[in-house]
Amino acid sequence: MGFSIKEITFKEHHLLFLTEQELAGPWFSFKLKSKTIGTIPVILKNIEPTPIYKLVNSRRGTKIDRITLDFDIREYLKRLIKSNEIQQIKLEEKKSLIRLYIDIFIHRGQNPSMNTFFTLKNISEFDLIDFSMYFVFDFDINGLEGFDNDLSGYDQENDIIYQYDESGVYAGFTTLSKSTNYESSLTKEFKLNNKKLDLSNSLYEGTGEILSALQIEFKTLEPNQSFQTGLVISGGLSKEELFENINNGKKNAIKYLSQVNRSIKSEQRNMQEEVFIKLNIQEGIDCNDNK
Repeated sequence: MGFSIKEITFKEHHLLFLTEQELAGPWFSFKLKSKTIGTIPVILKNIEPTPIYKLVNSRRGTKIDRITLDFDIREYLKRLIKSNEIQQIKLEEKKSLIRLYIDIFIHRGQNPSMNTFFTLKNISEFDLIDFSMYFVFDFDINGLEGFDNDLSGYDQENDIIYQYDESGVYAGFTTLSKSTNYESSLTKEFKLNNKKLDLSNSLYEGTGEILSALQIEFKTLEPNQSFQTGLVISGGLSKEELFENINNGKKNAIKYLSQVNRSIKSEQRNMQEEVFIKLNIQEGIDCNDNK
């Protein structure tokens, strides 16, 4: 369960194609701290098994898709205990949910781009210390014909990270919040773990099957606090066209902020849909059975 972009094309050129789900979306890291559990580092990929991620509701439209997910801290800690990654602890009877609202806007035509808003609200009783959000994309420029010969770049002025190949097709992204770190690396060598929580601020030199990532640091997210940013992805048949599409997409994204914020405050957006209660329970049972 989670959020992943399956496929992106630009003028009939594949930008994302058959990419692993975990390498096409947002990741998170933070530390949980309390007297009972001590300090426990958390790294969440964009795809995690239910019941760690639980689907609250989903709406699909012609131009806007909306998804609401809950991350359950208690279920995450249970998994760490079961896999012997942490010692047996007494789980506190605290509110333990972190809600993630995802709002996806699709733009087609002269300046095509994909704008996705991510709003994370800490509705738990835990402080999320040293909170970071990452965007990780394993672009496959020209699909299967050119997935392993990409080059990469990063433009500090526009805060755009991008990939391209010798055909002149470009793919890239930026965020509404200024990133604090960036990185491109060979896909097989990309790592985020307890020993490496910051991207390297470096680019892979040469061609290969590579991915691109941006990181935004936010320090501590206290109970009832929210963090919000937007992601803008596009393509181009030159670097100039890519930057123009992304920057225009960024301008459009800012116009939608008030609409997004009205939606996430609405009663309907926060209502648990019954069909997903059954799905969450069933997938949770399946995950436990498979361990």
